[in-house]
Amino acid sequence: MTEQLKILILIKRFDLSHPKHKIKMDIINAIEEYAQLCYWYEDGDIKDILKEIPFTPDFIFHYDIAWNYALSPNITGLENVNIPKGCYVIDLHWDNKKRIQYFNENKIDLVFSVSKHPFLAVFPQLKNKLRWLPWSINPLIIKDWKEPKSIDYLLLGLVWAEDLKVKPQKGRYQFRDLVLDKMRNLDNFVFHPHPGHNAKENEKLLINEKYAKEINKAKIFFTCGCTDNLGGFAVLKFFEVPGCRSLLLAEPNREINDLGFVDGDNFVACSRDNFYEKAEYYLSNSNERERITNNGYEFIHSQHTNQIRAKQFVQMIQDFL
Repeated sequence: MTEQLKILILIKRFDLSHPKHKIKMDIINAIEEYAQLCYWYEDGDIKDILKEIPFTPDFIFHYDIAWNYALSPNITGLENVNIPKGCYVIDLHWDNKKRIQYFNENKIDLVFSVSKHPFLAVFPQLKNKLRWLPWSINPLIIKDWKEPKSIDYLLLGLVWAEDLKVKPQKGRYQFRDLVLDKMRNLDNFVFHPHPGHNAKENEKLLINEKYAKEINKAKIFFTCGCTDNLGGFAVLKFFEVPGCRSLLLAEPNREINDLGFVDGDNFVACSRDNFYEKAEYYLSNSNERERITNNGYEFIHSQHTNQIRAKQFVQMIQDFL
């Protein structure tokens, strides 16, 4: 048997401080099945850290440094070790000059990103270092909870509207904004606003099982990737919604096409002009809705689980080494 890779993961315990983001830690934890991992959570110099951990790693993986190291520790001296190293990029709207400075100063070998086309639009010079690692789902949480389909239409997350406390930059999610504006007064439409990234755990916070069960109640769910000059992302909801056996009606983008999403087969593509008509059609045509919903469920659980993504991550590192 080939000896497992030894990987040092430089990451913060944001799953404890920011419970809404526990799902991101689940993705990292899934790697434990395919490699030997050692986690380091505190700021420090890499040479000091290497003296403290139980093995010499084959690879060092530094989680996303965005928002002034909100999700990962601030590590110095990475440029002074000859161990191959990679980092993670989630949010392309953060300071790109600081990212470039970080890549260069720390001599980063691989850059893992949740997006491909948007990433290359921002960092075309990093094409050879890019390893596309899209979002995925924890099948113990994102699954069919057998909830009664009590919601016809559901919308969750970041949406811009005057009366919302938590909202994105105006225009970032134009499709969602239009859905809310058009449908919020319908009796069979449910909208739950984004609670804020720093929301503390409480009975009303829709996270983990409670979040998945709410999606599972919906016959139809609306979402989109970000609307800007980057061309759209495969955001987490593209995976979570079909993964909870709800019909995904979404504004498509190049990313999801590359990932295997097929209009009319495992999700329904719609535009800002026709989403309402398509929603009405699939609400009325239950056989068609259930066929696509079931295909979407099988598609996500067979191709986009955390375990599958973890194997891909380890293989990418092995191929590089």
